Amino acid sequence: MSWAAQLTVAIFFIAGFVSFYTEVWNRAFSDSERSRTERIWLRVALIVLAIGLGSILHFAGYLGGSTSMMYHNIGLFILVFSLLDEEINFGEYLIRCVALITVWAMHHMGHFMVDRFAISMIILVIILVVVWRFRHTIESRFPLRLLVSSIVAIDFWFTLPTHSASMVMTPAVSIEAVLMFFVMKLSTGRQQNLWAHNEQVAHQANYDRLTNTKNFTAYQKEIFNAFGIARTGHQPLAIAMMDIDHFKLINDQYGHLAGNQVLTEVANALKRVLLQYSENYQLYRTGGEEFTLVFPDSSAQEILAILIHCWRTVRAAEYVYDKDTIKITVSFGLTELVDHDQSPDDVYKRADHSLYISKKNGRDTITVDGKTQQLQDDSKRENYAYFVEGIYTSGRDADERRAANELTLRRYDREKQTWVIPEQRHLNINTRIELMRDVLVNSRCQSIVVSLSIANFLNQTTADKLVKFFNSPNGPEIMYIEIDRIPVLDLLIPMAAFYHESGIKIVLSQIGSNRHFEQVNASLQYIDGIKLTIQSTTDAIGMPPELSKDIQFWGEIATNWKIEFIVAGVADESMFTWLQNQDYVDYLEGPYFGTAELPLLMS
Repeated sequence: MSWAAQLTVAIFFIAGFVSFYTEVWNRAFSDSERSRTERIWLRVALIVLAIGLGSILHFAGYLGGSTSMMYHNIGLFILVFSLLDEEINFGEYLIRCVALITVWAMHHMGHFMVDRFAISMIILVIILVVVWRFRHTIESRFPLRLLVSSIVAIDFWFTLPTHSASMVMTPAVSIEAVLMFFVMKLSTGRQQNLWAHNEQVAHQANYDRLTNTKNFTAYQKEIFNAFGIARTGHQPLAIAMMDIDHFKLINDQYGHLAGNQVLTEVANALKRVLLQYSENYQLYRTGGEEFTLVFPDSSAQEILAILIHCWRTVRAAEYVYDKDTIKITVSFGLTELVDHDQSPDDVYKRADHSLYISKKNGRDTITVDGKTQQLQDDSKRENYAYFVEGIYTSGRDADERRAANELTLRRYDREKQTWVIPEQRHLNINTRIELMRDVLVNSRCQSIVVSLSIANFLNQTTADKLVKFFNSPNGPEIMYIEIDRIPVLDLLIPMAAFYHESGIKIVLSQIGSNRHFEQVNASLQYIDGIKLTIQSTTDAIGMPPELSKDIQFWGEIATNWKIEFIVAGVADESMFTWLQNQDYVDYLEGPYFGTAELPLLMS
C-alpha cells in the first residue's frame, strides 16, 4: 500500500475515532442529566477507549508488514489526542501518560542504554509537564494543540532505533511518519472547530450571557426531565425561587452597570454554595433579578439548610461599585413535588407563591410552602444553652455507661417561660464554644458530640476555632462533629484530614434513607462513624423485620470500613434489650436513657 493510500485510510479512521470519542466525552462531561455514577463510568470508558485502541493498533503494527508505520502512527495519534482532553483530573492524565510512555519504551526495546532513548524520554517528559501546566491554554486553541502533537511526533519518530517494532527506520520513513501524523492532526481541525462552534452556540442558547448561569430556556428543557425522573422513580424534587430585594432601587440609585455587577456576583455566590453540596443542583436565571434553583432527589426539608447557607452568603458578601458599598438581601420561596402535581408548572407556581409571601412579609427571608421561616442573626448568648443527651455503649457485655454527651441547642422563650428548640440556629462559633464550655464545666462526661451545618463544617475559621478549643486545657477529652449530609468529596477530604490531624472525629447522621447511598458510601473512608435513627414503634411479635435489615445493612458497612455505628431512637427497654444483642452496634441513644436536659453535674 502506498504512502498516500495509507494516509487516506488513517485520515478516515481518525475522523471516525474523533467523532465517536467526542460523543462519549460530551456525555461524560457536558450531559448534566446523567448521574454522577454514569459520568464516572463514561470517563473510565474514555481512558479504556484511548489506551485500549491505541495499544491494539501498536500491537497490530508488529504484524502490519508494509503498513506497520501507519498502525503505529494511528496508535500514537490516539494516545496523544487523549492527553489533550479538557476537564480531566490529574489522575486521569497520569494514566494516559503512563500508557504513552509504556508504548514509547516498547519501541526502544533493547536500546534503553542508548543516548537517543534518554534524550527522547527527557523531551517527552518535558512536553507532558508543559501540557499539564498550561492545559487550559493549549486545549482551547487548535494551533497550540497542533504544535504540541507535532513536537511529540517528531520526538517519537526521529529518535527510534534502526529496527523498531517490525519497522526498519530510515530518515525517509521518519519524515513520512511525521508528515502523516501532521496531516492527520490537521484533518481533525475542522471537526474540532465545528464541535467547538456547536458547543459555543449551545452554550449561548442555554446560558445567560451576563451571569453565565443557565437561562429560562435551559430550565424549561431540563425541568421536564427532572420532573419525570422524580415521578417515575418516586424520588423527591425541590424547587426554590429567589429574588434580589429592591433590585429596581439599585438600578435607579447606582445605575444599570451596578445592577449587572450585583446580578453576576450574587449568581457566583449561589453557584459556589451549591457546588459544596452537589454538582446535580442547578441554578437558572429565569427573570431579570429572579433565579430558580432545582434540587433533584432532595426534599424541601433537606434543602432548607442549603437555602439558609445561600441566604447568609449573599447577605454577608460585600458588593462594591465605584467605591459605593451596596447592601444586598434576597428572598426565597421553596417547595417540593407532591403526589397531585401534574406538571413542573404546578411545583413552580407553589415556589413562586412562597416567594411572593416572603416579599409580602418584608423580604430578606425564606418561605417554605407558605410558611415564612424566622431567620435571625446571632442572638444574645444568655437566650441559648446546650442541652445534653447521653450516648451509651452497646454490646452483650456492655454496662450502661455514658460514652459521650450529644449537645442539642435550646432557646429560652421568655413569653412561654420555657426552653424550646429554635427553628433556625445562627449562633456564631464563638458563642457556641462558650456554650460548650458551660456544658463541660457542668458535666462529669467530658466527651461531646456537636452538630454543624455543612456551611460551618467547611468554614476554615470555624474549624480553626474548634481545633483550638479542643486542644485547650479546658477542652473536651473526645470531640465528635456530627453532620447530617455529605458535602462534595473534593471539599470533604481536606476538611476531614484537618479535623483528624487534631484528633476530632466526624460522624454522619441521617443515613436511614438509601437515596444518597452512593454519595455516602464514597465518603465513609474519610469519616469515623455513622448514626442510624430508628422509629420507636414495635409490633406484637417484636422488632419490625425492616429494622433488623437496616441494622445489619449499615452495621456491616460500618464494620467493613472500621468505623463506629450508633443507633439513635431507643424508645423502651424491649428495644434496648434487643439492640444490646445485635452485632455491629457500638453506641445507643434515645428517650429510653432520658430526654435532653441542662447539664447539672448528673450527665
